Amino acid sequence: MEPMTVQSAPEASLAAGKCKAIIFDHWGTLVDELSYPESNRLTYIRKNDEIADLLGVDREGFSKAWAAGAAGRMAGVPASLETALTDACVNLGVVPHMGRIRTGVELRYEYVREALSPRPGAMDTISTLSKFGHKVGLISNCGEEVTWLWNSTPFAPLFDAAVFSFSAKLVKPDPRIYRMAAEELGVAPVECLYVGDGSGNELTGAADVGMTPVLIRASYDQADGARQSWGGMRISTIREVLGLLEG
Repeated sequence: MEPMTVQSAPEASLAAGKCKAIIFDHWGTLVDELSYPESNRLTYIRKNDEIADLLGVDREGFSKAWAAGAAGRMAGVPASLETALTDACVNLGVVPHMGRIRTGVELRYEYVREALSPRPGAMDTISTLSKFGHKVGLISNCGEEVTWLWNSTPFAPLFDAAVFSFSAKLVKPDPRIYRMAAEELGVAPVECLYVGDGSGNELTGAADVGMTPVLIRASYDQADGARQSWGGMRISTIREVLGLLEG
């Protein structure tokens, strides 16, 4: 795996000179992906199997159906986790018991809640950004779970604005979701630094509306087909964001 380092000082200074706000991605940036690193992937599989067994559907079939529906869930279609689980069962030829569906929803919420653990340095970095006058925002491509759990996370009090694809019905790299976040922060897109792991072409989307994109890729993380490569600024830890804003 190639080394992860902060880009050259000139680029960092360019970002610092016009930056009024820092907007973060969520999964793979502030917290680990559900399926990365390897230990998370094993937990992901185990939790999906647990829900499949509860609902009385084939494990492999449920895993494939759940993965296939991810894009729709992030866009708020279907409009609830309960409906999403029901649809997955019906598509597998099983009419689910609604009591088990509700239990499945509870299991999914419990799982995601446990997964929303801040990466090392994330909380301190965000606090420092606010202390030095930078506004801090979030744009998350996520399902219902993150939308409803956000206010119970340690992140929520530290952010000036948070935009969730599920409730916005917009998914990165749609330019409207970036502009929505900038508007909620009270800044222009060109005044924003955007930090993300590159999922779903989010960095290109940020650049297209005038934001300064920064790729974050932890040393234990990995790229896959859903995460873009990036030739611009890049870091490997959240703390390195502070270095980009010096000067």
